[in-house]
Amino acid sequence: MHGQTIIGLDVGRSAVKARAFAKGQEFELTFPSLVCHAIMLSDENSIRTAEPETIVVEGRSYFTGDTARLQGGVTSSAGLSHDWTETQAYQALVLSTLKRLARIGVTGLESPYILVGTPAALYGKQRERLEELTRKAAPNADVKALSQPMGAFLSFFLNKKGYPISENMIDEIGRKKSWAVIDVGHFTTDFLLMKEGVHIDRKSESCEGIFLAAEQLGRILSAKGIDASPVACEDALRTKKIRHFGVKSIADEVAEAAEVVVSKIMTKTNDLLAAEAATVDGILLAGGGAPIIYDSLLKQWPHIMLLPEPRMAVAEGFCRYGKGQLLKRAAAITVKEKVVANG
Repeated sequence: MHGQTIIGLDVGRSAVKARAFAKGQEFELTFPSLVCHAIMLSDENSIRTAEPETIVVEGRSYFTGDTARLQGGVTSSAGLSHDWTETQAYQALVLSTLKRLARIGVTGLESPYILVGTPAALYGKQRERLEELTRKAAPNADVKALSQPMGAFLSFFLNKKGYPISENMIDEIGRKKSWAVIDVGHFTTDFLLMKEGVHIDRKSESCEGIFLAAEQLGRILSAKGIDASPVACEDALRTKKIRHFGVKSIADEVAEAAEVVVSKIMTKTNDLLAAEAATVDGILLAGGGAPIIYDSLLKQWPHIMLLPEPRMAVAEGFCRYGKGQLLKRAAAITVKEKVVANG
């Protein structure tokens, strides 16, 4: 593992996020989680543009990302079910990630160390299967699955080199700190509680994600005579704008739609954390939907913290974890070599 390329991979239902580390360099990648069967293209420029986003899975060609949206006419994201990783769409997105990473100069992709994530509520059930399915796309990779909110926590707990950050572990009187995590994804919102450095398993749960807000926004816009696809509504939640005979600002409509998800998250958080929400050192907010609901959650929990680059937090945390594991492996090898040398 020492010297391996590390890939923190967050295959979300609206976007794929990856953070790679190879030969001392950091790389970042994001593209829409859109997949469709490839079609024959006639225009040479279109063929050239589509090639980097075209993948073959078990003999069938697929468009991914923007090519799937533009050439395939895909209007909704992949994977709006808990078993979607069993589909060829998941394989296509993993393979597309590796192909795109190669194009931006990432080396060592023949046998990388890949960290992938599952929703918190499904971690125990899906972990081994997700590792197996990811290896189908990358047969020579070392693969480890973690829960998605754990990735967000690790982005806060570990520094860029993979070492723990002491001030995030211990308070001024030497007590181990406690943190809750809310990771607002597209299909699920995932929860995590790290109490005094210990992962509390019974608090790892999930509820609905930001897709509920996208659906609600679609209904609100439809009532106003604006027909918007699910993908357009997902983008509008972030940009607060929609294309309809030009670009229109829809900040009020987005705020109204977001309240649907805020209500769900508030209910689930109170069910899960109850007293802990007030006693933890902070609540870490991550995920692509985090900025959309941050202001609403801040009204109830003044110690909530929006993580830097919340959409990339899971992939970043996975990558930092991989670096830490690489350092441990290197240290173990060094110790073993010293023992052997000393007879």
